Amino acid sequence: MYKRTTPNRNKKVSKMTNMPLESTPKKHRFFASLRNNFFTGIVVALPIGLTIWLITWFVNIVDTKVKPLMPAEFVPGWVFAIPGLGIIISIIALWLLGAIATNFFGSRLLRFGESLVSRVPLVRNIYKTLKQIVVTMARQKDQAFKEVCLLEYPRKGLWAVGFITSDLKGAPSKHLTDDYVCVFVPTTPNPTSGFLLFVKRTDLKILDMTPEEGAKMIISGGMVTSNKDLEEPTPSL
Repeated sequence: MYKRTTPNRNKKVSKMTNMPLESTPKKHRFFASLRNNFFTGIVVALPIGLTIWLITWFVNIVDTKVKPLMPAEFVPGWVFAIPGLGIIISIIALWLLGAIATNFFGSRLLRFGESLVSRVPLVRNIYKTLKQIVVTMARQKDQAFKEVCLLEYPRKGLWAVGFITSDLKGAPSKHLTDDYVCVFVPTTPNPTSGFLLFVKRTDLKILDMTPEEGAKMIISGGMVTSNKDLEEPTPSL
């Protein structure tokens, strides 16, 4: 009896279905690698670009303020084209000012200038306040902002990162006598503003962090907690 044979369609179907299944993962891997490399490049380039931009911005600001003070009659034109010239002149000027102020005649001249400033009603208050702040910070540079702490703020159960600036002094210390310290609590992401709090040292938790690590944590919103986070390999996104 004649037996009719039918072609094996299952093999053809399996071959046809296997072709797109093999090519699709390769496409996914290619686009995933392309995306990861692109975002990794952004992670690497962004801090470098921001650093260069900030340095360039600062140099340009100083140059635009200092270069116009230079006498164009005695300085060649090519000197004004040197980038960073304003910073170099500022450093030299500050060094000369410090050398003069430590000299006997320079210190007497400085006191004479301060006596003239103290006779101007509004200027003397501003000058004395700024001088007191700068001198105090210069004297306490080894103690100020050396300890990073945790304190319950703004209410119980919530904790904030702060910096111990000094022991409590002045008029508040007459009312707060139980070992109070001055704690500066910065805001995020701008640490130049914040709140000054008078807190008992026993109510603080001292952290095993450097002031630099504490500032990085505040500026980054908690994403960077230590220098080890910056030393880790660049993440693939």
